Formats: sequence, structure tokens, C-alpha cells
Amino acid sequence: MAMRTSTDSVGDAVQDRQRARTARGVGGRAAPAGSRPTPPRRRRPAVALLGVLLILGGAALAGLLALRMDSREPVLVVKADIPAGTELTRDMLGETNVASESDLIVPVGAENNVLGTYARVPLNEGQLLDTSMLVRTNPLSGGQRAEVGVPLVEGRVPDDLDSGDLVRVVRIGEGDRPSQPLALALVIRPPVSSGGGGVLGGGNDAEGSAATLLVPLEVADAIVDAAGNNRIGMSLVDRGVAVTDTDRLRSLAGATR
Repeated sequence: MAMRTSTDSVGDAVQDRQRARTARGVGGRAAPAGSRPTPPRRRRPAVALLGVLLILGGAALAGLLALRMDSREPVLVVKADIPAGTELTRDMLGETNVASESDLIVPVGAENNVLGTYARVPLNEGQLLDTSMLVRTNPLSGGQRAEVGVPLVEGRVPDDLDSGDLVRVVRIGEGDRPSQPLALALVIRPPVSSGGGGVLGGGNDAEGSAATLLVPLEVADAIVDAAGNNRIGMSLVDRGVAVTDTDRLRSLAGATR
């Protein structure tokens, strides 16, 4: 009986010590009243996958740009404006690097193949040289055409006359002599005003008041005579005509008014 009492006392003492430790916070921390347990962190695999895709996409784009840069090749470019019918020389050509698959663009290594050819149409500064713009035949070959220079007088010629313009050339009448159509001609070198007076130069500049025309040979003398007597007038027929379109050049000397 005494042993049972001793055992109960020991058990009571142990429970008392455990309650005291719990009260002091030893052996476990009681959760604050009214607080909720913190939920576990959720992983976001979609966000992580998007980040990986962005990194891979950026790397692929950088690689593509580097590949495009490496594929650029030096090609010929026009260094200054070249009128239609002008023979190409080395000083007219420069080079630039471009990425192009066109077979018409001329690589720098083929420069000798285009020297001595002629501009089929007007070429502009900075333009890539294209074989479709060139011809090997001199516009004057065959002895059927001639180049003539004519003075330009404001009011007698169209505004903004340019290389590649097809014009109707007329000798202006005087007195009892009526006007006479002379030719359909092609402007191959347009006028350039040195005095700031526009395309025509106001008719007062020593330079820049004349254009060069490609005309049928049989009316070349008549056009030169009319130009020398300041009796030239022109009307615009078409623009952007190539020097190879020689069938559009013809004499009008026998035409009626």
C-alpha cells in the first residue's frame, strides 16, 4: 500500500513539472490566440518555364542577327547621280555591305564587268548598282542618233525637266514663219542651276541653262539651228524613258502643225 502511494506521488510530481515547463514555454511554443497557420509556399512552374523560354528566345535572336551580319557581302553602289546614257567609270562607283540574295546586284568583285557599260535609266546617288539598269550598247552607236545641247528658257520648257524625260521639240515661229515640230527627243543630261535659280537657271546663268538631248540624227542640225537662234520650245510627253527605247525617238520635221 505504501509503494502505491509513493508511485502516485512520483507521477503527480512528473505531471506537475511538465505543466510548469509548458507554462514557461519550454518544450513547445503555443500558437498565439486567433492566428492562422502560415500556408506552405506554392511553386510556380509556369513562371519558371516562361523565364527559360525568354532566355532561349533571346539567344536564338542574337544568333540569327549575328548570322545575318556575317552573310553581308560588299556590293557596288552609285556615288553620284548618273544621267541616262552615261558611260560608267570607276570613279562613279563605291561599295557597301548588304545582305541580299538578288542576282541582279553587282558584287565588288565584278566591277570590271560593268565598267564601260551605259546607264539605261537615270541612277541616283546611294543606289545599289543593278545590272538591269545598264546596257552595253552606246546610245550613239549605229550613227542614227546624236546628242545636242539646247539652251532652256523659262516658260518655253516644262518645269523639273529631268534625265529620262521624253519631250517634243518645236522650233518656235517668228513673223510669217509658223512653229515647226522637230523631233521626239530624250533628255539624257538635265540642266543644273549653278546660280540657285532652279532647274532652268532663270535663263541668265552662264552655266546650268542647257540640257543634252538624244535626237534622231536627221533633225540634229535643225535643232542646233533653232537652239542657236533661241527659238527652242519643248513639251513633256513621258517620264522615265530608257535610252534603249530608241523606237520612241523620231523626226517630226515633216509633220504639220
